Amino acid sequence: MLRSSGMGVLRPYRPLSPPQHRLNKVVVLISVLLGFALGVEWARECALTPSAYLVGYSYAISFYAMIALTILGLILLIYWRTRWFGGGLIAVGILSYVTFLGGMAILLKEDRVAWSHEQMISFGPDQKASMVIYFRKGITSQEVEDFNSSILEVPMPQAPGHGHPAFVRSYLRLAPMQANGHEAIALNFLDSVSNDKVTAYLTRIKADIRVESVFLNVAPNSIHPDSENP
Repeated sequence: MLRSSGMGVLRPYRPLSPPQHRLNKVVVLISVLLGFALGVEWARECALTPSAYLVGYSYAISFYAMIALTILGLILLIYWRTRWFGGGLIAVGILSYVTFLGGMAILLKEDRVAWSHEQMISFGPDQKASMVIYFRKGITSQEVEDFNSSILEVPMPQAPGHGHPAFVRSYLRLAPMQANGHEAIALNFLDSVSNDKVTAYLTRIKADIRVESVFLNVAPNSIHPDSENP
């Protein structure tokens, strides 16, 4: 009599061998340790993030990583030979996320996260800016937005997509009436930013053909048509 094999992948064909039992135990142990290690590392990196707006990316990455590992683990649960590996991936995903949340709760309680001390500053045309960028006459508003996304923003190391570098504390788009008839952007940097980073950023900005002038450490309202570009 022929046996139906339609559900064969859903149950073991034979008892597991001793080596397989030992391997499964190792998988469980490694999964637990890896889950805790990932969660701790994610919490550490999140706590070191200097800017609060990037923190949401850390939480999102840890959550979606848990979802991805869980889904892959559920797929591996189907076949009897990979069930323990599937369970291990699920354990890694859940433990890493729980450890991350627990770690962040502890670090926040102990006041050991860099972004909790980020200063909220008032920033307007009458406040001193680290950098004011004047664009050439005739540049459209869309071209300014394209400049922001392609030149001012950079790939995020801890998140998908682009954003301003971590040392950019605030961004202000200036209307032509606030910038002597030019489209313009004002940026404020963190006090702790190194001169090398500012120089590299400034070089990148000045090299763009859409830029006419760049002014450093000046309030936008204090710039006059005859002001010199430093």
